[in-house]
Amino acid sequence: MATPTPPQATTQLDRQRLLPRSGIGVDAPWLVIAPPGNPIIRLDARLLDRVELIGRSPTVPLIASGVATAGVAAAALSILPGGVFAAAGLAYLAHERFSEARRRSKSRDLLLALGDLEVALHVADGPEAAKGIAEQLAPYTRDAPITRPEVYEDAKRRMRAQAEGKGEATARRELEHALLVGQDVVHMKGDYLQVGQISFKIGEVREYALRGANLPLTGGRLLQAAMGLLVVAAEERAAAGEDLGLLSKRVAEYEAWSGHTAGR
Repeated sequence: MATPTPPQATTQLDRQRLLPRSGIGVDAPWLVIAPPGNPIIRLDARLLDRVELIGRSPTVPLIASGVATAGVAAAALSILPGGVFAAAGLAYLAHERFSEARRRSKSRDLLLALGDLEVALHVADGPEAAKGIAEQLAPYTRDAPITRPEVYEDAKRRMRAQAEGKGEATARRELEHALLVGQDVVHMKGDYLQVGQISFKIGEVREYALRGANLPLTGGRLLQAAMGLLVVAAEERAAAGEDLGLLSKRVAEYEAWSGHTAGR
């Protein structure tokens, strides 16, 4: 019996469902990124090991604030020339850096993880919006406990494929539409990452990603280079084989929780 394929991403999306500032949203199980002027990017969350929230560290602004505060005290004691003006300027700097530290402690970005690869995605709409996106996507990831029937069926499908010796072929078939830029599929072809008809050497993509840069596409379109590396990491996982022990454990825990049995 042929192994059923997972559902494909829809081509239409109501942009009213996206966050207004960042253009990010969820069309479960897909993460949707659609900033103004760029085609809709879709990433299948079932590709990921986990989705987490991360915050930018407030340490550097706090240190700067402390240094500026010490400077204010020194200026007020006329240790520094032009003490009054220096004190006013340093007081403003201390306040501004402290405010930035508070903003950073509250800010949240999404962390998309696959194996050792971690990709940060900034959510300009604030921490609560980022939290909402993470909570919607997390149940579909591979490290999360199974809580949804469709995730359970997907896990069972992958287990059957492994048992039949079709694990790698099934994983590669899943990758065929795991990341889309508009209608263009992002996939590996030898030593190249292809976005539709455009090719980038994998080493080149890694260099772009290390700089936090985007891959330049035709028509002024962009794709975060690190996002493209998720496809590379998924290809490597497909070749190495899935963690069948973890997959079996997640399935068994869901069956115990929901009352399912393997034969039902």
